[in-house]
Amino acid sequence: MALKNNKIWKKTGKLYVVALPIGNLKDITFRALEVLKSVEYIVCEDTRSFKKLINHYQLGEKKLISFYKDVEKKKTEKLIEILEKGEDVALVSEAGTPGISDPGANLIKLAYERKIKVIPIPGVSALTCALSVSGINLNKGFIFLGFLPRKKAEQKEILENLPKDLPFIIFEAPHRISKTLKNLLEILGNRNCFLARELTKMHEELLWTTLKDLSQREEFLGEITLIIMPEDKEFAEKVDLQKIKNEVEELKAKGLKVKEIAKSLAKKYNLSAKFLYDFIRKIK
Repeated sequence: MALKNNKIWKKTGKLYVVALPIGNLKDITFRALEVLKSVEYIVCEDTRSFKKLINHYQLGEKKLISFYKDVEKKKTEKLIEILEKGEDVALVSEAGTPGISDPGANLIKLAYERKIKVIPIPGVSALTCALSVSGINLNKGFIFLGFLPRKKAEQKEILENLPKDLPFIIFEAPHRISKTLKNLLEILGNRNCFLARELTKMHEELLWTTLKDLSQREEFLGEITLIIMPEDKEFAEKVDLQKIKNEVEELKAKGLKVKEIAKSLAKKYNLSAKFLYDFIRKIK
């Protein structure tokens, strides 16, 4: 036992937060391999995928503890007990850095509360990897949203309340990206965007495009990181607002409601539905 700030601190194990490759196994660090070889307990988002890394680098026999989203809360206390008994534990996600849109934040927070030492073992993240090859000037910063909610109404609430002058980044799965892109186009209007797909893998794709063009694509394979740029002010200035105003009056005469008109014209002119909704409300 050691005295510190008049409190007795227990000797506990250490919680290592270890970043893994996001595709290419060679992207793991020497330090990460040293830690993974030294610990007995490894907490994995996906034990099956982690076994591939064990075999590739001959890490030896390990006690793997499954730690995906649905069991995170249930297993956190058990892991704290292991640490408090003096055992070191490594936390890894399926790929990339734990705690960034992956399970682990609750475990890390509780470790601090229980006076357990947390040690970062940094490495690859799809977020920083995509930003580094995008060519975007980040002097003013950016916004990271991770995975958007699945419901369109929840997506809309988040997206319409973002700062207007910063790029934002989302992660998305291939089976959901088409629907998400259509929602982004309707809510935000057409925007320039940077697609980073299958980062560090054989079929890696890095592409500057627009939400409109991307939403017309039929197939996406592999995990996706998407950077969406702020609204193009020059493009917005070119829009004939008087023409839109005339169309609004015509649609109102047909009995359409403001939300319906905004949605219809947003799709036609590749503008933000919120922008058009606010514009229509101001028309007297």
